[in-house]
Amino acid sequence: MLGFIAVVLFALLSTWAYTTYRSFARNLAAAKASGIPYVITPVYLFSTIWLLSHRPMMRQLRKLPPSWTFPWLDVLTTEWGWIQRYELFRKLGTDTFLTVAPGTPGTMLWTADANVISQITTRRNDFPKPIHMYGSVDIFGKNVVSTEGQVWRHHRKVVSPPFTEKNNHLVWSETLVQAQDMLQSWLGAAGNQKETVMTVSDDAMRLSLHVISRAGFGVQLQWPGIGENSKVKIGMEQKTSQEKDTTNDLDAGHTLNYTDALQALLHNLLWVMLLPRFLLNNLPFKRVQTARESYVEWGKYMNEMLQLKKAEFVSGKETEGLDLMGALVKGAGITPESLTESPSLEKGVQISQPNLTEQEILGNSFVFILAGHETAANSIHFSLIYLASNPSAQRRLQADLDIIFHGRPVSEWDYERDLPKLFSGMAGAVLNEELRLIPPVVNIPKSTLLDSPQSLVVDGKKCTVPGNVLVNLVTTAAHRNPNYWPTGPPSPSEDPTAPNDLEEFKPERWFINSKTQTPTPAYDANGMPKPAAETDDLNVNTAADTSAAHFQPPRGAYVPFSEGYRACIGRRFAQVEILVVLAVVFSRYSVELAVDEWASDAEVEAMDARQRAAVWAKAKRGTARKMQGLESIITLQMRREKVALRVVRRGSERFGG
Repeated sequence: MLGFIAVVLFALLSTWAYTTYRSFARNLAAAKASGIPYVITPVYLFSTIWLLSHRPMMRQLRKLPPSWTFPWLDVLTTEWGWIQRYELFRKLGTDTFLTVAPGTPGTMLWTADANVISQITTRRNDFPKPIHMYGSVDIFGKNVVSTEGQVWRHHRKVVSPPFTEKNNHLVWSETLVQAQDMLQSWLGAAGNQKETVMTVSDDAMRLSLHVISRAGFGVQLQWPGIGENSKVKIGMEQKTSQEKDTTNDLDAGHTLNYTDALQALLHNLLWVMLLPRFLLNNLPFKRVQTARESYVEWGKYMNEMLQLKKAEFVSGKETEGLDLMGALVKGAGITPESLTESPSLEKGVQISQPNLTEQEILGNSFVFILAGHETAANSIHFSLIYLASNPSAQRRLQADLDIIFHGRPVSEWDYERDLPKLFSGMAGAVLNEELRLIPPVVNIPKSTLLDSPQSLVVDGKKCTVPGNVLVNLVTTAAHRNPNYWPTGPPSPSEDPTAPNDLEEFKPERWFINSKTQTPTPAYDANGMPKPAAETDDLNVNTAADTSAAHFQPPRGAYVPFSEGYRACIGRRFAQVEILVVLAVVFSRYSVELAVDEWASDAEVEAMDARQRAAVWAKAKRGTARKMQGLESIITLQMRREKVALRVVRRGSERFGG
């Protein structure tokens, strides 16, 4: 019996070894024939076994001499694009390379080359999105992010109509309200409370959730602790909040309120995505139970919003702003008649089927909520940290805001007059630079289809990307590629061994005129990109991401919102929101790194300028270390640590710059 088992095991092992060798030999031959530089790795990065075991395995492998493991070990962690950025491309001497491993698919392409990125994003049929990687946004139904081909075109036609420039007015006005409320929660009603803020990331998430809920779905959310009809004093002005929090009715019958349900779902998204529904519903572990409850509760909230929108649709009620849910209901082909009339039983009369199912409506709603608040929140969070770490850039931003607003109260700010100035000024440069350093995602995934190799020009040479290859547009590397960006020597206070300053936060680089600048896209008289669309029925906006007043990197070099047909549909929504928050905060306040870990307030007050500079430098080094440890589930975030900040009135700063 033991002999038989041994024979079976040997046969299985031999078969595995043979198929592994054959697949590796096939992949290697295709890589050699491609004309693209390649790196051989012992395992495919996204194989299930490696994903489950790579952390302990990497700890052991890193003990080996670097001469044994370079460069293959550097590309065997899913976060390598953030850890290495452009450095690995520089060491390899190429901006595009393949990794070749056993298995199917086994081969991956990585690029930080703007020209290659532009080729790939404009050839959407040749390099489609690998939709199997988007299960995390598919949990409520198929949507515009998780589909491809004709199915994607169908979703895109339905969801694109609300995303027009005029609808961003509501984003502007709602963000003004929410940003002031966030400031009050930090500073108190009088606006002069001096306490360290440890919740900047959470508060930015809350603000963005409130904005997308109001502007996109008509759900009004109040900041915790700021009640109805409350007087809120920010700086020299007052605003009266008399809007009803519409979630009071929505929360009825739920075990989690609206905000907590979504936050809990996002924190536990991997459990919902990976576990079969039977295990999700029955495992006794607290984390799994929390994941299940949040998944069920948020699904109920979205379904209730859908039913409310159907009722409004029947009554003919119009909703201001984006009204994303309304657009989905209308785009689904649902009519008031289909919701109020019984199906006819007469012979030959058929009831038309909706263009989107209810599950697809809910799926698109979820992805709008997710992308509409997480991306903007991250940029707000990191912008505040970068500006607190770079006082000179913060002072330049404040000087620019003084010129734009002339001390006018927020109630007198105007979208048409003031947004173009923010977009083309220092606020826009801060946003651009933050997104250059920390784009929402590290890799933008594309692919080639099975048995469908694609030609690609790499470094002026025609090459062939093999079929069934996962393609990665490494945004963090492209955004640091010195071939496309104004660069200078590293600052003495930063890493003096760095080859240039592209790892540093320098918004001023966006005002540098470059001789290699590409032809400018179409801009209006205010320097704002004109909404431009491809010549088809999808209304894909190909306008620039930056102002005419700013440096314009080559096409493909700056892709925080992706590029081409699959570019982020809500990018202008996010830009407006982030610019408004920066303007509200820094028009009257400064943000500083908190030094509580090294000195008390009384000790700081007693310090001279040299001592204050020394303790601030410690805080900056600690902040830089934390910023290196960002992690990605859907977007790149600071998940394990927090950066403590202080918000103070302008003129009361403790640390100069």
